[in-house]
Amino acid sequence: MTTFQIWNGLNTIGGNIVEIRTETARVICDFGLTGIGKVIENTDGLSEMEYLVKHGFMPAIPELYDTSAFQTITLSSYEDSSLETAIFISHLHLDHMGLLKYLPATTKVYLSEETDKLYQTLVAVGEEDKSHVERITFSDDEKIQIGDIQVQPKLTDHDTIGACAFFIEAPGLKLIHSGDVRLTGYYPERVEKWVQEAANWHPDVLLLEGTTFSFESPKESGFDSEKGLVENWKQLLQSTTNQIIFYNPYIRNVDRLRNVSLATEECGRIFVFEESYAQLMHAFYPNETWTVLTESAIDLQKQSDIEWISLAEVQQHPEQYVLQNSFKNIEAVSTFDKGIYAHSNGEPLGDYDSNYAVLLDKLAANQFEFLPFSASGHAAQGDLIGIAQKVHAKHTIPWHTFEPEKMHRIFIAEGVPSFLAEKGVVYSASEIEQD
Repeated sequence: MTTFQIWNGLNTIGGNIVEIRTETARVICDFGLTGIGKVIENTDGLSEMEYLVKHGFMPAIPELYDTSAFQTITLSSYEDSSLETAIFISHLHLDHMGLLKYLPATTKVYLSEETDKLYQTLVAVGEEDKSHVERITFSDDEKIQIGDIQVQPKLTDHDTIGACAFFIEAPGLKLIHSGDVRLTGYYPERVEKWVQEAANWHPDVLLLEGTTFSFESPKESGFDSEKGLVENWKQLLQSTTNQIIFYNPYIRNVDRLRNVSLATEECGRIFVFEESYAQLMHAFYPNETWTVLTESAIDLQKQSDIEWISLAEVQQHPEQYVLQNSFKNIEAVSTFDKGIYAHSNGEPLGDYDSNYAVLLDKLAANQFEFLPFSASGHAAQGDLIGIAQKVHAKHTIPWHTFEPEKMHRIFIAEGVPSFLAEKGVVYSASEIEQD
């Protein structure tokens, strides 16, 4: 019999992990860290992995980890498993893949070609921890067989490159893992395509992310789309003629970095990258030249794709530049009398991170205006309802939200068959009963 079990993510934003299992195989979708920014200091004298499992940041999944060094937890090791096992990663955000580094080297991990390129580049520039798993890339719509379980990835729209949803079929079960999804990015047609295909496929279960159900209303600082963000960026550049602008993006959002830098050049300013960010862009756009801040250099080798510029040179005509800035280089604001700091979903991500207050204090001390400049990677509530209605799975399960009960109630009221799953409970398609 085919079963599925949700190990994490039913009442959190991120950390979603679901396992689909048959008598001979299992597929696990996503493997991210729960509670990013909230991990307390390890004073237990345990290995890092055992500490994370003990305190609930990592699920206690049997026969997946090397548990030989565990001192306080009894958990069967990966060597005890007879199941053909694979992990599928929907996208490269930490809350969906941040635990990969703890898995044994024999673990097979599937991810899209673009996601793998992003991973390799981030590791090379020191922005991602290296894992030792066996990475296997797939293309859009490729059918991948793991024992008697078939997984078909579908490219989707999220605020990182290469994001996918998964159609998973095993004897007696057809399940869709939506991944993180939106209709307001650069690829809404990808979402529309897989949603229509899902409707024709008639799934038993749709695991649908519900991030925006966690909040009463959208954050005031956010723009309604990626295109809207870029248009407002152009307006900011055109209306700011006498001071430096700093831009703090999330390094994993390649599309936004690309479009904001192009818009900057279009408006007559030079976009200056930190070298790690320039190397990332070079991986995806190898034929272009990037202006890079000397003080951010990983090394000062003269590369044909890089034009170096120093802070001293920028200081001479600050109104001619935009400085891409990550938090670790925040001291750069001290070299200017005033400026604008556009925070575009970069780190620190929000006020739950202690560094967020440090950032605001630093900007205030240097007479910089803090300007929120974000766009969500997640679909609005109305869009999620529309997706669920069109897919019309027998059971839509809310997850990736702080408010699964709220999402469930609204879905029921909108005619969407919805089911509230429980963490750790083993389900089969035939055993789910409608509330």
